[in-house]
Amino acid sequence: MKGFVIASALGMAAAAPNVAVPYANTAPSANITLENIQKIDMSMAGGRPSKRTLHGPFMGDFPDPSIIWGDGSWKAYATSSQGKHVPVAVSNDGLTGWTLQSQDALPNTGWANAGAGIWAPDVQKNDAGTYVMYFTGTNSNGAHCIGAATSNAAAGPFTPTASPLICDDANGGVIDPSGYDDGVNRWILWKVDGNSRGGATTCQGGTPSGSYMPTPIKIQRMARDALTLLDSPSTILDNQGAANDGVVEAPVIYKIANNNYVLFYSAHCYSSDDYDIEYAFSSTINGAYTNRGILARTISNLGIYGPGGLDLDPNGVNVVFHGRTTANTPNGARNLYTANLAINANHAITGANW
Repeated sequence: MKGFVIASALGMAAAAPNVAVPYANTAPSANITLENIQKIDMSMAGGRPSKRTLHGPFMGDFPDPSIIWGDGSWKAYATSSQGKHVPVAVSNDGLTGWTLQSQDALPNTGWANAGAGIWAPDVQKNDAGTYVMYFTGTNSNGAHCIGAATSNAAAGPFTPTASPLICDDANGGVIDPSGYDDGVNRWILWKVDGNSRGGATTCQGGTPSGSYMPTPIKIQRMARDALTLLDSPSTILDNQGAANDGVVEAPVIYKIANNNYVLFYSAHCYSSDDYDIEYAFSSTINGAYTNRGILARTISNLGIYGPGGLDLDPNGVNVVFHGRTTANTPNGARNLYTANLAINANHAITGANW
């Protein structure tokens, strides 16, 4: 059985019970552990920032976070919130002391409808030293596309390219981009948002009917500028119907020992307490990912409900993700959490020096 252990940094001395439950009939590939979970400055009350903030300005909601080291500190970015298209926060250690910045990292959304919000930004640094932000925006047809924006500074401001990078209106649009550099090639991942078309999923309004729509996770090679698409996309994972409410999304890849890869992703409805963080393995970066397991799900004794949207730093040690602090609050604030990631046994990732 794949293991999942949490050692709380929220005033609890003992670790939480092992709560990971892998999918049936999957062989274990490694033990993946989240340690030292911290909730960072992200309490909300009635939709307003709480005065229980511990570090920096009141930060409130910070959903779909991503993390990068840049310009001498850790930067975290989030889906539109805090009155900004893309809020950005800064930390010296990537775990605690996050401070919300006053500027909007993407003040001009370019081709994307600013009023519809910007989702799930992810920032990379290309070979020329330019920071490249991938983001989800709404095009003139009302469908979600993936865009790119560039900046000379990690905190922005980022300037979007003239047109979207990836669209797929016919299949429900595309969301949740993330970039990865394996040391030779750069890659971009995304989700085809098939569940937005309805079907049997319970994640949309109305009465579910028919079949579950595909929500494939795609990957495509990119040039070293992190802006130019190469080759054709490959499908590396899809939902399992009723087993995960017809949804997989928020993909992130990391290379582990023996030239294998682990794919982290979220499953179920983002507004549900069933939302979770899962993982799967592959021997090739753009091959099929199998041996699925659950890394984090609702943990009531820690007050984390519907965790999802995980991102990890390039060292594979610090992770950020969001979760709600109250059960059964589908529209509740999604708070920022940080943790350490460890992959042991055959796939050992135990620490890093920054």
